[in-house]
Amino acid sequence: MFGQTEGLFEETLDIKKLQKAGRAGRIDVELKEENGKTVGVVSVPTSLDQATTALLAATLESIEKVGPYNSKFSLSEIEDFREKKKKEIVDRAQDIAQRWRAERMTADAQALSGVIVSKESPKPISWGDDNLPAGPDVESSDELVVVEGRADTVLLLNLGIRDVVGTNGVNVPKSLADLTNRKRKVKAFLDGDRVGEMILRELLRSGAKIDEVMRAPSGKEVEELSPKEALDILKKPVPLQEYLATLGAQKKAEIAPEQFQKLKERATYVRGKLVSVLLDEKWDMLVEVPVGELYSSLDQYRDARALVFDGVATQRLIDKAEALGMKVIVGERIGKVEKQPSEMMIFRIDDLLSNERG
Repeated sequence: MFGQTEGLFEETLDIKKLQKAGRAGRIDVELKEENGKTVGVVSVPTSLDQATTALLAATLESIEKVGPYNSKFSLSEIEDFREKKKKEIVDRAQDIAQRWRAERMTADAQALSGVIVSKESPKPISWGDDNLPAGPDVESSDELVVVEGRADTVLLLNLGIRDVVGTNGVNVPKSLADLTNRKRKVKAFLDGDRVGEMILRELLRSGAKIDEVMRAPSGKEVEELSPKEALDILKKPVPLQEYLATLGAQKKAEIAPEQFQKLKERATYVRGKLVSVLLDEKWDMLVEVPVGELYSSLDQYRDARALVFDGVATQRLIDKAEALGMKVIVGERIGKVEKQPSEMMIFRIDDLLSNERG
């Protein structure tokens, strides 16, 4: 492939020598047919400096033949994997630092908490005309976490989360709704009670942008969480539509306690195993099926009334389950569901296991 440029930059760009020296990796070529022509992508990983990498790219673009065939090469992009790796390391370091801080702010270390907060955690500011409690990065960050009040804001600031703002109650000011629409991503971290649901409804009614939702355990407020509990919940946000689908299912659920307990037991069993279990009308197990074979196998089990599985409840799967007469689906996640059957209950495993009913 480099025959046409042989001798031009022989010492600098001899690919075999670069590979032998560990300065270049394996060259990958992906080809496909498109409009009667063969097109593809050539990937050349290197550890060269910027100038030499640019020279190598220009050399590749000068190639006019591959074997007996005419060809044309053009540069698509140069990606600096070192910067990508550096970002991954920095993000992981921030995660470690947050967890370290959360773990040391335990009951045994409460005597030191005042020192920790005063030296490491910024105090809430008053943001906007409505004087909402907020972190110092509420304006500058491209992300935002919305909580209820000042105590919730303080908790997140202690965890190093500076792009936080409180609603100061159920009524959502227009200034806050406008702020959310200027952000790339907005998360709502809500109390696990009726007030939490009311605040979410008011945020949506006011036109606020909410991408993901996080909830404290049922009956518990965010400010009552330990730092470690709060951090664990913050690391598991749920997309808004998925959360709303789950919430709707929970509100209309009419399952006897013993049946609910069976669902919990099955959810615990399948988790992490990539398996599915189908239950009959008495909520006893009919069969266990690998997740990869679930969709194609459903037609064989027309007596099934519930499905519990370690996978994603997609619209396609839900439609098929409804046609077969199923009443309950429990999945590891809920995908983008545009149409939820009115007679079907759909739960996430996390929500099912955290529900204390039964």
